[in-house]
Amino acid sequence: MGNMISFNHRVTKDDDSLTMSNGLTDILLDYLLLSGSQLAQTESEKRMTVFLGEKVQSCCGIGTVGFAITDMPWQPETFAADRSFLLHMTAHASALTLQPEIHALLGYVPRKEHINYALDGFAALIARMTAADIQPEKPAEWLTRATPDHPIYHGYPKCRRHGILLSSLGCKICIDQSGKYPVMPEDIEHMKHLWYGDAAPQGADTNESTQ
Repeated sequence: MGNMISFNHRVTKDDDSLTMSNGLTDILLDYLLLSGSQLAQTESEKRMTVFLGEKVQSCCGIGTVGFAITDMPWQPETFAADRSFLLHMTAHASALTLQPEIHALLGYVPRKEHINYALDGFAALIARMTAADIQPEKPAEWLTRATPDHPIYHGYPKCRRHGILLSSLGCKICIDQSGKYPVMPEDIEHMKHLWYGDAAPQGADTNESTQ
């Protein structure tokens, strides 16, 4: 079992869908999240990063976090800037894979040929995206599933330990490093202090993803 990132779910035998093992999927997402969280400035850039941050196999299930590029919360008015941001995110992620302090933060060193394959494949899929491919309902669908305590409604906070933008599930890296599978709602509650300190949003089910 593994995960696939496709362009639009219409997968053919020889297309450019990115097929990865479960482990490589996590590595790709870790580096994209670290990179995007360092670079994101606008609301739409942060939403794109948070979307990726919800792909947590420890919570959602092993081999269940694949998605299509067209599923992402693209909007016509920010399309060009967001595609440029995601390409920049991917290039910066590649640079981060060489940094010893990032290896220490994550607790592993990625194999160069594997992470380069994943980053190159992701970048190629992003580069294919055009304004004509936008599915206008996707941002609204994503936001509709966001509970009142979702980080997107609280200033886009970052994990105090790893510096990544928090998703509805919290910090993907903290969750993965907890060693728990599956991660339950009570586990998420116990980890909140790592992310928010004493300022955690209250009153909603933190295990409900906006996927």
